Amino acid sequence: MAAIATTNSDGGPDLCFLSALWIDEKFRLKKSYQELVKNVYKTTAKNVDFKRKEEVVEEANSWAKSATKGLIEQVLKPEHINEDATLLLGNALYFKGTWKDNFIQSLTQDKDFYLLNGDKVLVPFMTGCDNYTYGSFESYQAVKIPYEKGKNDKKMFSICFFLPNAKDGLPSLLKKVNSVPNFFTQDFHLWNENLAAFYIPKFKFSFTTEEGLNTMQEMGMTLPFDETCMDLTEIVENGGPLYVSMIIQKAFVEIDEKGTEAAAVTFAEDDDMGCCLSESPPKRFVADHPFLFMIREETTRSVLFTGTVVNPMLSGSDE
Repeated sequence: MAAIATTNSDGGPDLCFLSALWIDEKFRLKKSYQELVKNVYKTTAKNVDFKRKEEVVEEANSWAKSATKGLIEQVLKPEHINEDATLLLGNALYFKGTWKDNFIQSLTQDKDFYLLNGDKVLVPFMTGCDNYTYGSFESYQAVKIPYEKGKNDKKMFSICFFLPNAKDGLPSLLKKVNSVPNFFTQDFHLWNENLAAFYIPKFKFSFTTEEGLNTMQEMGMTLPFDETCMDLTEIVENGGPLYVSMIIQKAFVEIDEKGTEAAAVTFAEDDDMGCCLSESPPKRFVADHPFLFMIREETTRSVLFTGTVVNPMLSGSDE
């Protein structure tokens, strides 16, 4: 259904973007949109009978599993396909990168991780990585760790951890992040620092949300979700209506001593606050309480994944 765009060159990260489109058999895409789908999104549209929900769901989930190399097996369920469904859009993102400087597995040790409710759990913490940059800000610290770069690849990927100073400071940090549109794309002005202690917990989780439509509307995008909108109708020869009635997203992220593997799938159904305050930051970065993380490409500052870790021991599986 879709072509893979990958930057896995000469040992660099494996990065894949995929798209897929299923349209009801009673519609036919306009030639101009077929060219757009083929040349820009590198995929083709497939006609299906949405009345046969189980078959459509099975095919879409099979595509998602293949697109994410088995990390995400089920996104859609038959009940997600409503009676008026005419168009299904799928987007997938897969990333797997190894650290430029691995954590030392023999140094991994169990430590307490403090939850937002005051409880604590015993979690494996990684250490021994010396290739990172550090910064201290008004209410949080940040550490950026680079991934191994391909020999002939100009792209540079990294993960950034944002650790609130207060053990219960994640909600406040999220408010700050949400109030600054360019928070994740800014230059954080980090520097090399020899930390007395540097520990990151291992974690693995998956997460599913059906709140994508509400989130997009809150961000100001409203036209595709309006039943009276004619914009999407223009992509087919024989009229509509066509509008987005549901957005479902599922993500998977795993962090360990060797690197990161992450994936996200989204289905849409159609019916400079970062300036450091001090040149003398704290000498410890121990992520033993809820924190925020981001994976991005550094030359373009394109953000691939963001997430929060509130309990590293929870897988977050939600089939």
